[in-house]
Amino acid sequence: MSASSSSSESSPRRRRTPDAAREEILSQVIEMLWEQPIRDLSIASIMDGTGLSRPAFYQYFPNVHGLVEQLLADLEVELVAAAMPWFTAVGDSRAALRDSLRGIIAVCIENGPVFRAISESAPLDARLELAWTEFMGRWDDSVSERIALEQKAGAIGPLNGVAIAVALNRLDASTLIAEFGRRPQGDPEAVLDSLYHIWIKALYTKPIQGFEGLPS
Repeated sequence: MSASSSSSESSPRRRRTPDAAREEILSQVIEMLWEQPIRDLSIASIMDGTGLSRPAFYQYFPNVHGLVEQLLADLEVELVAAAMPWFTAVGDSRAALRDSLRGIIAVCIENGPVFRAISESAPLDARLELAWTEFMGRWDDSVSERIALEQKAGAIGPLNGVAIAVALNRLDASTLIAEFGRRPQGDPEAVLDSLYHIWIKALYTKPIQGFEGLPS
């Protein structure tokens, strides 16, 4: 092998498949978000951390906002897949709920800074606020639909499924961001136990028949 070919193969500008190049850019952004807010990201700083040329960025993303929105969309796919055991459970779904929460936590361990950075930037950025609001809204719809299904089956009592879904999802989001959005991260098993306990108590403990409230 000639010296020139050896140098070419070790060059940071090595050839990649389109999928590999896209993933390298996304991985670089996730790593940067551990330490930097979205507002500090630039195409130059992102691409300087990869072995790709700066113009290569535009082959995959229109701008930094578009990249961050794509990150959120990709992670939503992973989260939905992780939640499927509970969404599709037949019969007693409590074990499936724990499996789903465990899977969601695993996704957040790897991608926690993305959720933290977007949630922190959303109040100051209309475009990210819309992306985050729609992301959470789809989770609210999915969870409330599952609650309604289990209510019809008699597994969950007569509570306001939409309101409970919103409350549980906001609790999950704030907890997962706090525990896994920065380093050092929290204890996954402790977080799982806490969230599972809350979900079980909120959903699967039916109201006591005839209970009219505590005495005044």
